[in-house]
Amino acid sequence: MARAWLVLAAACLLPAATSADELDFSGTVGRIFDGDSFLVRPAKGRDVDVRLQDIDAPEKSQPYGNTARAALVKLIADRQVFVDVIETDRYGRKVVRVYREPDRLDVAKAMVRDGHVWVYRRTIHDRSFIELEDAARASRRGLWALPPDDRLPPWQYRYLQRQKPKRAARVALEGAQAGGFHQAIAPVTAGVVILPGAERGREIRSRWPVVIPQPVEIADQLDAQR
Repeated sequence: MARAWLVLAAACLLPAATSADELDFSGTVGRIFDGDSFLVRPAKGRDVDVRLQDIDAPEKSQPYGNTARAALVKLIADRQVFVDVIETDRYGRKVVRVYREPDRLDVAKAMVRDGHVWVYRRTIHDRSFIELEDAARASRRGLWALPPDDRLPPWQYRYLQRQKPKRAARVALEGAQAGGFHQAIAPVTAGVVILPGAERGREIRSRWPVVIPQPVEIADQLDAQR
């Protein structure tokens, strides 16, 4: 009987499990990094690094990258927001839905609606984002008014950026193997951009080199390099 009481007392001392709702908070938007990530300062505590779920903004070094950031600044800079925390990624960032106060504007949907960001369809949670993006494309709003060559999906852009050092090293190696008399010419290969969620069978049948968006766990690592 005494042992049962000890077990019960120990259980009472353990911290209660925290529900997702208890992680949600309100705060003031601070520094805005790009079109999908920024800091929010709660009433008490330190700034929280957040990233909007289901969207991917152009990198700052891409065409429209600074415009996307400016659009988010206009929407929420120094504003009060409610942060619905969905999860925490392996780097400690909060993956969130954010609602501007007091009008409760869904910030991510507003960015998609106005054509400032891409929908990340590989891990889409709210399929209404796709309809908003399709409407923005049809109306040529925001980045969808850019020339096709300037509308490279940000996940594809990050992939190509990571390949540059590898390509340079390969060219240097080929030059050394050739005796250094002629500079090696890097091969130019045709490719297609595959949106997240594309059918792999169709990619194989195309017989073109294909760049496949990285799996979710790898994509998290790539996003952290931004």
